[in-house]
Amino acid sequence: MEETTEINTVILQGEQPRLFHEERIELNARLWAGSFNARESSMHQLAPYVGKLKSGMVRVLVELYSRPGDVILDPFCGAGVVPLECVILSRHAIANDLSPYAYVITRGKLSAPPTKQEALHKAEDALREIESRIRTVTTDNVPDWVRKFFHPDTLREIVTAFQVFKERENYFLIACLLGILHHVRPGFLSYPASHLTPYLRLKKYPPKEFPEMYSYRDLRSRLLAKVARAYRRTGFTQSKSQMRWRVLQENTMNLSLPSNSIDTIISSPPYFGALDYARDNRLRLWFLGVSDWKELDRSLTASDRVYIPQMKQCLRQMDRVLKEGAYCVLVLGDVERNGVKKHTAQIISELAQEASDGRLVQNLIYTDEIPDVRRSRRRTRTTRYERILVMQKLSK
Repeated sequence: MEETTEINTVILQGEQPRLFHEERIELNARLWAGSFNARESSMHQLAPYVGKLKSGMVRVLVELYSRPGDVILDPFCGAGVVPLECVILSRHAIANDLSPYAYVITRGKLSAPPTKQEALHKAEDALREIESRIRTVTTDNVPDWVRKFFHPDTLREIVTAFQVFKERENYFLIACLLGILHHVRPGFLSYPASHLTPYLRLKKYPPKEFPEMYSYRDLRSRLLAKVARAYRRTGFTQSKSQMRWRVLQENTMNLSLPSNSIDTIISSPPYFGALDYARDNRLRLWFLGVSDWKELDRSLTASDRVYIPQMKQCLRQMDRVLKEGAYCVLVLGDVERNGVKKHTAQIISELAQEASDGRLVQNLIYTDEIPDVRRSRRRTRTTRYERILVMQKLSK
């Protein structure tokens, strides 16, 4: 097993958590060391997402702090890593996120057909409808900044595909299409562009020197290849079809869930504005109907001014829906800006005690340094450590 950075487990107050695993296994970064790309469910790679949780870490947290058949809530689900691991591990999942992109890709992963054959059959059927309707579809309403990414014929196919998939409410195919929307590689639909955040790479790939990269790219072959790739290693078992799941698009400050209905909360709240979720996904969001990504970013990005009061309200809701004796496990990132470090886990722990009137008690904070190879933005100073905050809701 690969060596990892030095592990630092800090016990700050309360007793050690009672883990649900039959053997006594404590949090340890070696349990999720190394790359999981060749081991995790290929559904995790359905569409890119900046700052998503590591699936190996999530698997450990699910197994340690819940039992099969439990209902697990992720109130900030992002790329859907937690809910997907939950259903694979025979837990019921409730996912929530305000971002339309997060909502779509999470629902896409959870609603994926059980077999590749069924998924390809549905994709072929949808493609036939797309091809029959494409001449009636106009791209006149597409703004110039979006047009710059695509060959005109490819763009028409993309616009038609989103219309058909939305009408059919096929979130799996929508997520697949979002996953191949832009990149440098030939299996993607755009002109050469960055994969995670949308910007054209014209200087590295000038059109005169690389004319083939600016030619028409057909949707059919690329979408079918994407669907097939999603089933390389799904991790699905027969029990997955028996697991219940829901995906919500609500503000966590006002969840619609019943009180005392959740067995475990596992989530990764926003990192004090360290990421700009809407800006980073603005091209995908436009195809989902979000014309003003800046307005959405203001609601998703946790600025210093609003982070504390909003997170306190979120914690109040998490305390309300969580059952007594159950665990709330939050993966948080420390932030350093202008020489000022913010220990987010400690801040959230104190906020949770206030918001819950002392019911949410901190068991431990586990610290894991993030290697530079795991960063979507290398050599950044915004987030150097991930801390896993484990809290338990006391009985009255």
